[in-house]
Amino acid sequence: MSTSLALILGIGVSSFAQDRVSKTTLEQGPYEANWTSLARHQAVPEWLRDAKFGIYCHWGVYSVPAYGNEQYFHYMHCDASSGEYAKGEQFLMGERERHEAIYGPLSEFGYHDFIPMFKAEHFDADAWALLFKEAGARFGGIVGEHHDGFAMWDSKVTPFCAAKMGPERDCLGEIAAAVRKRGLKFFTSLHHEINYTYVQVQEDWAANNPKYAKLYGCLMDHDEWLQMWLDKCDEVIEQYSPDLLYFDAWMDQIPEERKLKMVQHYFNHAAQTGQEVAFTYKYKEFPREVGMLDHEMSSLNEIDPIPWLCDFTIADGYHKSWGYVKGMQYISHKDIVQRLIQVVSNNGQLLLNLAPMADGTIPQAQQDIMANVGVWLWSYGESIYETRPYRVSHETALPIVSSGDNGEGYRVHYTQKKDGKTLYAIFLDWPGTENTILLREVKQPVKQAILLSVKKNFECRIEQTSEGLRLTIPKGSRLPSDVAQVVRLVLE
Repeated sequence: MSTSLALILGIGVSSFAQDRVSKTTLEQGPYEANWTSLARHQAVPEWLRDAKFGIYCHWGVYSVPAYGNEQYFHYMHCDASSGEYAKGEQFLMGERERHEAIYGPLSEFGYHDFIPMFKAEHFDADAWALLFKEAGARFGGIVGEHHDGFAMWDSKVTPFCAAKMGPERDCLGEIAAAVRKRGLKFFTSLHHEINYTYVQVQEDWAANNPKYAKLYGCLMDHDEWLQMWLDKCDEVIEQYSPDLLYFDAWMDQIPEERKLKMVQHYFNHAAQTGQEVAFTYKYKEFPREVGMLDHEMSSLNEIDPIPWLCDFTIADGYHKSWGYVKGMQYISHKDIVQRLIQVVSNNGQLLLNLAPMADGTIPQAQQDIMANVGVWLWSYGESIYETRPYRVSHETALPIVSSGDNGEGYRVHYTQKKDGKTLYAIFLDWPGTENTILLREVKQPVKQAILLSVKKNFECRIEQTSEGLRLTIPKGSRLPSDVAQVVRLVLE
């Protein structure tokens, strides 16, 4: 790594004795390739627990056909009429039939033929990083490689990479530099663990096209493919030093020895660069003492004492695609913020996916949604950033209509500052002006309650009772946000 690039990426260069850290050096670091040694590394660093919110993008060759979802690579090779779908697999939108009707037989137009069409001519890493920052994200990046075997970085391991084909740009390197320039931590994800088994190409075509072996993993010797999997991981780690590295499911297809080596390299590299890093995983594919558990498209409804990640996509509708597809629909900014509140109150961090088009444009509708997410976070983010879970994550606060007469209630989530002196009651439902609400879970003495608003904060009347805290929304206040309302409780 050159000195100039290291500075751009926000990494100190004094620890680098050469442009590229060798594997031998990495293996001689403080961590050994066993779970006991690796568990000495802090699985979830404080910066990540403080950051709470990140944004990344599924963007690659699959953005060219822009149909079905980001797994077009797989479904275009499935033939519903011949029963080639795996057991229990849902037939999506006839990708194979549609592909052949539009582009021709797979033997004449394969997935690799989309690569020259993936030009990224409008990709602007600085603009993406600015969008992330304005939306309130504290870390951001893009998918490094999806299941399709196409790397979004400048790779020496595979010729099928963005720097040599398609965009002919180091897209991952550009976004890494751009987000770090904005003061964000750099995130990337690797989903290539399933590349070896994800498609089956026609045997006669495969025999005549060995040059595509590193794209279609099934054409490779399995041991060679496993080494390529590890080499790609090491290359991303060594060239771009991600602060947070995400791994998709199916890591059970990677032998434990190679997983251990990958994590060892990552942690030892971070020890040399002076970074506090983390990686994510799903299910039980790594020990929780070593990585951060990710719940894809789902969040917990109670506090997990071990910090975790929730990742979900901005897409809505029939497919909920992670990559851009024509005609895709979106969830609202209110959905995103309320999901963030729920996740954070349960000791999680939220990672949101955007879906840019093949030319590098993030659709305006997605930009507008993220702008409104940013409005809420820049206004009320004190209840999210640098917080920790309260003793309970949420409750239904009861309106006090008259003595012993309670109405339907309001959804409230709790967070608190790390010093334990400030508690936040975040209302997903507006209690209404001059109404009194009972917060049964607030038992400790409260000396002040402030309803946060953009232009003017309002002090609420409070009464400590044996049942909990009675909180009255003051006269003259108005709905501070149509997304969620925050009351800052200053504890005695």
